Amino acid sequence: YVLFVMFDEETERLADQLGLTIALPPRELRERIDSKIETTRLGNEAGVPSAPNVTARCDSYAALMAVAHDAGLGHDLVVQLPYGDSGRTTFFIHGEEAWDRHADSIVGEDLKIMKHIRHLPGTVEAVATRHGTLVGPVQVDLTGFEELTPYKGGWCGNDCAPISFGAHNQSRIREMARKLGDRLYEEGYKGVFCMDYLIDLDDDTVYLGEINPRISGASPLTNLITSRYGGVPLFLFHLLEFMDVDWECDLGAIQKRWR
Repeated sequence: YVLFVMFDEETERLADQLGLTIALPPRELRERIDSKIETTRLGNEAGVPSAPNVTARCDSYAALMAVAHDAGLGHDLVVQLPYGDSGRTTFFIHGEEAWDRHADSIVGEDLKIMKHIRHLPGTVEAVATRHGTLVGPVQVDLTGFEELTPYKGGWCGNDCAPISFGAHNQSRIREMARKLGDRLYEEGYKGVFCMDYLIDLDDDTVYLGEINPRISGASPLTNLITSRYGGVPLFLFHLLEFMDVDWECDLGAIQKRWR
């Protein structure tokens, strides 16, 4: 068995030639789920809503404003392309000048257009298995620190101090990740994934941010905590899904230890 953070069609072909099994969901499925537009759809079906949004193509600032007005999103917007990371394909449009600055990247693309909310961002890693979804520790994102990332607003680490977001939100976030993992399993996806979340600082609503369907930057902290304090690393259950092992255990007891 082999593991990768990212892999493509050639990786799959070479692994097959060498008689190796990639212990991850197929590239084609991963790439489809990685789309922020597909993420929104799957989340809605799982009962895990995103921040108020609409999907559209816009060829001008006027067209963007018309779409936002019809969807009740206001004038201060966050516009995302379907793919991209570290904030490089997320654009904050709060006027025509901002549109003009990013128009070359936006025009002609399918867009997720969201209401701009004041929020606390974070992530939680979970694992979708045949027996249900196990959810790891809730983490808060560190973004935009120039010492740690070259990208303005780019992700550059995680913190796991529960004081950052409150015990009540931890429970809500874990339940969202569980429901999303169960929906992903129905889609044919199994194993680890990260669910990014947003906590609205004005009304305390928790929203789905995006799905990272892979091993991610949150994996080292997740597995350190679940192994050191919970007795068994979350990633063990990922491996069991891909190996020829018939297993069962008390998921509730494991989840309780991790909490």
